[in-house]
Amino acid sequence: MKLLIATIISIALFGVFASFADERTEADPLKVGDTAPDFLLQDVEEKEHSLKKLRGKIVFLIMGNRKIREEDDKWAEAFQNDYRENPQVNAYIIADMRSVPGFIPKGFIRGQLKKNPPPVKFLLDWKGEVHKRYQTKKEKPTLYLISQEGTIVFHEKADFKPEIFNELKKAIDTLLAIAANKNERK
Repeated sequence: MKLLIATIISIALFGVFASFADERTEADPLKVGDTAPDFLLQDVEEKEHSLKKLRGKIVFLIMGNRKIREEDDKWAEAFQNDYRENPQVNAYIIADMRSVPGFIPKGFIRGQLKKNPPPVKFLLDWKGEVHKRYQTKKEKPTLYLISQEGTIVFHEKADFKPEIFNELKKAIDTLLAIAANKNERK
């Protein structure tokens, strides 16, 4: 009987330690060179978007919430001014919707967003799961640039600043040049 109790306690303790190890692993911040975590989110038209389906394209993620929407839009507008016509590059604002009161219908929110659309596709993270995985800040936009292969090549947490946007543009243009060189060799 003592052996059974000791075994049960050992298993329970192992489970507790294993869960702490998992939490620590999840808490590791994403960095340049990491593979970007996949997501599946809907836009205001309820169309699904997945990072995995965008492989082969450059993806710029602007992650924020309703309190910093103005800053998110500044990043999106600057992006659109330079890359609107380039089908190899996509940008999305991913909105953390956890702060929306539960009694407000999702359809109402979508309707409001349709009235005041952002400059780029707007994806709704209702449970905040993508924001947790990408470790966003509530106070300022969290930016990720993801290569055609799905690797993070640029990461910043910042309000819009032209000098940071120029760094982002350099990274995008470098990825586009690499892709063009690969296509020329074929």
